[in-house]
Amino acid sequence: MSLVIFETRGCLAHFRRPDTLGTHATYPFITRTALHGLIASVLGRETLPDTTRCGIRLLSPVHSVTQELSLHGKTWTAGSGAEATFSRPTAIELLVNPAYRLFYDGELAEELVQRLAKSRSHYHTYLGTAYCLTVPRLVRVVDGVHPATPDRGELESTTVIPAAAVERLRSQAGRQYARVGGMLYQHLGRRRFRGTINLLYEVQGQPIRFAPAKMAEPFWQFVHVPDEGVICLW
Repeated sequence: MSLVIFETRGCLAHFRRPDTLGTHATYPFITRTALHGLIASVLGRETLPDTTRCGIRLLSPVHSVTQELSLHGKTWTAGSGAEATFSRPTAIELLVNPAYRLFYDGELAEELVQRLAKSRSHYHTYLGTAYCLTVPRLVRVVDGVHPATPDRGELESTTVIPAAAVERLRSQAGRQYARVGGMLYQHLGRRRFRGTINLLYEVQGQPIRFAPAKMAEPFWQFVHVPDEGVICLW
């Protein structure tokens, strides 16, 4: 198993929660669909293969602000003329100085490495919305990654974890745990999606210690990566 490790950073990010209308709230970190879209943009594809698995590590604390912007757009019912467009103040929640270390396991690893190494992308890359531009940077490629072995029945992961993968959370002093629910899981193309996922994370990006859940056919995998610790691919 070859694992591609890369990073992406920005001044701002906005990963729109689809259940918000008047105020555009954001998820607290990059979503699975946004990450797949970022990789697909680098490769010049619309979607990634179903076998693709990724991991997300927060390199900076989750911090957001709310800003009112004047958004310009189109209405879909007014036809042509003055009423066909609009410009209205809209409250938008923005993530400030987001930074992520990202892990990719999939059949397009070789092509992804070649493009990241040269800072090349087929389409422009951004953090959730087009005005939050970013440039992914290759960190390294790790070969021969192996499944992680629990220590006394527990693991400590440096990445975001699916809630279903956690049997029991071990609370540690000085750490702030949070859960995000209902995140879209799979993009089918043409703005069609399938499934949702709930995730656990530490707000400052610190590791999470827990007892892993047992499932017959889990959609996640915990692996040990040198100099990274245990990460979760899903």
